[in-house]
Amino acid sequence: MPRSSVSRSLRFSRRAWAAGACLVLAGCGKPAPPKVTPYSVKVARVSPLAVDLALELDVENPNGIPLILNEVSGTLTLAGGIEVGKARATPKGDIPAHATRRIEATLSIPWANLPALAPLAASGKPVPYVLEGRAELGTDKLHFDVPYRVKGELRDRELIPAGLRGLGLP
Repeated sequence: MPRSSVSRSLRFSRRAWAAGACLVLAGCGKPAPPKVTPYSVKVARVSPLAVDLALELDVENPNGIPLILNEVSGTLTLAGGIEVGKARATPKGDIPAHATRRIEATLSIPWANLPALAPLAASGKPVPYVLEGRAELGTDKLHFDVPYRVKGELRDRELIPAGLRGLGLP
């Protein structure tokens, strides 16, 4: 084989190997974390035992593989840093590759500090809250734990039933 044929053949082999390696590495690169954006939080129900929050999250998957939503959790804190309680939901859903999907979950958060709630309920003013949580998603071999945070207000008429219970009234 002439020398120029051999060197062309070697150059082609090297280029083909390099191109193949680039494709393999690009396909096996580190996956990007999904993005979780709260779309809405609504007070679905307030009882003397718990507050139910209807939560809608937009989950963006920038990866080339679908992800499965396993769990949504959250901690509700009222004005002044009063922790109301924690809850988890398992809404189960998938987020297609390179897509965004709105996921709905209801967090039923038991009142953990009813005596502290009574003065807030009696104030007659809306009470600011912060809901901080995490969405757990992934695949069999890949796991993401993505935080979210949303602020809102509970109205006094939503708090009064729980506040009365905190005072020991039926």
